[in-house]
Amino acid sequence: MSDRRNLFFFCTHGKQTEDFREVALRIRARAADVAPFVFTTRAAVRPILASASVIHRPTVSIEMDGRRERPRILRGTRLTHGGIGGKIDQYKRLEAYGLPVPKWIEISAETALDPQEWGAYVVVKPSHGKRGAYVWVHRTGRVRFKPPREFPEGHPGREGPMIAQKFIYSGRWPVAYRVVTFFGRVVAAVRYEGRKDLAPLDGPDEFRTTGGGISIVASSKGCAIELTSEADVLDLAFRAHAASPKIPSLGIDIVREEGTGALYVLEINPGGQAWILTNDSGIEMQAQFGFDFYPQFNALDVIADRSIEIAREYAR
Repeated sequence: MSDRRNLFFFCTHGKQTEDFREVALRIRARAADVAPFVFTTRAAVRPILASASVIHRPTVSIEMDGRRERPRILRGTRLTHGGIGGKIDQYKRLEAYGLPVPKWIEISAETALDPQEWGAYVVVKPSHGKRGAYVWVHRTGRVRFKPPREFPEGHPGREGPMIAQKFIYSGRWPVAYRVVTFFGRVVAAVRYEGRKDLAPLDGPDEFRTTGGGISIVASSKGCAIELTSEADVLDLAFRAHAASPKIPSLGIDIVREEGTGALYVLEINPGGQAWILTNDSGIEMQAQFGFDFYPQFNALDVIADRSIEIAREYAR
């Protein structure tokens, strides 16, 4: 039997596929024991599997497109996105690995929060929300359970529980980080700062004095975005991915507390939609702010080298 191993990449059409074809070229030049293949559909696998020299090799499949249906492959390890529920499952997993997550609680009929413990204000958000939608600041003592049927149509509170979370004050305008990882290695990282045309927040307890118009979501529309390489932020992202080592890519949201400098993980986005090197939001971001993710951390080389390691570790 050959000592080579198959490395199957499943990608979305377009630029992601082009990138992984380039990654495959770099793998072939660096690792004679790894045979990479790039697919966009399950049907495209069939001609490859017709080859006996391929089908009998140890195989690992890396599914970058977040597909849930297993490709028709007869052997090997499948590394895919998903497998983690909403924010509640994410927080439990991160906490089990000793990673810093802002104090949180699922809001139930018994919930009664003490401002002495939680602060004057908390963040209330859906456990299955996306893109910062339906995220609000509430007075801590006024947080109450709301039955799912009382939320309007389309609100994620109808589909899963709501969460109350300690508010982490990141500055007069909100600041946050998004770090994109590939099996734990950083391939892109940005710093968001909230819109300066909105009222500033002069402290974590100052919501009542601002007169409204405050956003606590740093990445909301109209924000400023820049590349970042802050070492402690990147290190925390590396450790956060270690809590879910078999998920190909994560988009890890991190916030730094003003004053203490402490970092917290807000979300890891395990569904496969956070690949900002090639997704629509990432392409728009690079065009608008005039930067390039690829040379930031030599992304394609990082992906190629890490893929070789993954093939050697997981191919069966």
